[in-house]
Amino acid sequence: MLASLPWSSRWLGWLVALIAGLALAACSGDGPPQAQQAQSSLADARTFEGVRGIVDPDNRGWPREVEGLNGVVSIPTKPLRIITASVGHDEMALALVPNERLVAVGSSTKNATYSNVAALVQEKAEISRDPEVIIAQSPDVVVTSPFFPVEAVDALQRAGIPVVQTELIQSPEARINNILLMGYIFGEEERALEFADEVQARYQSLIAVTSEKAPQPSVLALTRYSDSLWVAGGNSTEGGVILAAGGVNAAETAGVSGIQTTSLEGVIAMAPEIIIIAQPLEFGAEEFRQSLLDNEALAEVPAVQNGAVHIVVSKHFTTLSYWNIRGAEDLARLLWPDDFPDPPAESFTLAE
Repeated sequence: MLASLPWSSRWLGWLVALIAGLALAACSGDGPPQAQQAQSSLADARTFEGVRGIVDPDNRGWPREVEGLNGVVSIPTKPLRIITASVGHDEMALALVPNERLVAVGSSTKNATYSNVAALVQEKAEISRDPEVIIAQSPDVVVTSPFFPVEAVDALQRAGIPVVQTELIQSPEARINNILLMGYIFGEEERALEFADEVQARYQSLIAVTSEKAPQPSVLALTRYSDSLWVAGGNSTEGGVILAAGGVNAAETAGVSGIQTTSLEGVIAMAPEIIIIAQPLEFGAEEFRQSLLDNEALAEVPAVQNGAVHIVVSKHFTTLSYWNIRGAEDLARLLWPDDFPDPPAESFTLAE
């Protein structure tokens, strides 16, 4: 009946989104504010209204325009040959389009140390950020990160290849926005909505428990590279994982923003109850862990005193995609074993 009313599709979509939002609110009651915010964000985006980067959310045809960090880009037809040249974007692309449409990946995406989808891409062509190498693969679109070189973007665009640089912010709202925007770019709107629901459901299931926990332990994400100690403070991917898992980010509490170097004195001052090492084993994670436990200067740090220094799967904690939810699930199980007795789902669904 609603479909027969003489309203534009935009207003009809808004009404459907409003009804969905009210239904979610009714179900959530007085739930955690993070969950309510995430639910509202997802409900508002059901018709792609308000998704950052989509110029005209009512346009489901071709050509269509999106606004990336590099400006407004027109995509002439549904892209069947896709390149993203970014591990996080590759991980998202494989959730949204059939595997064969991602035609080439970088070496990092093939490396299981860094990539959560390495097993899916071993047979694909390997590319670098050299525009000529990418052009040789004849992509219909390149969707990539803010870190992709400006000169390479210009070269690809001069060759007639649409290039969209999208944000890689890992807040709950931005995570869903990334999925929906990429789904729209690829012409896979329904799959994007379906997958956004899946990702959001896992996140909400997690924080429904962790946001109610008290007291929350002080957690420090600490690594060692080139003889320097590094901590993950506020506005870092690891910091977001700690908060979602129900911990307090010790580095953020100490005033650290982003990824910064520190010293043994800094670790002592932060006094974390738990230390997590999001560093690959092949890059010395176990040796680093043992050195912390054996260091007499750190003996009074609660995490060291109690042996609460843990190596975690780094690609779950540092990835710039929805896979960091898996990191939060792993950490929540470490922090609250009675509440999370079973291992989290090993993976996420893939596009068919």
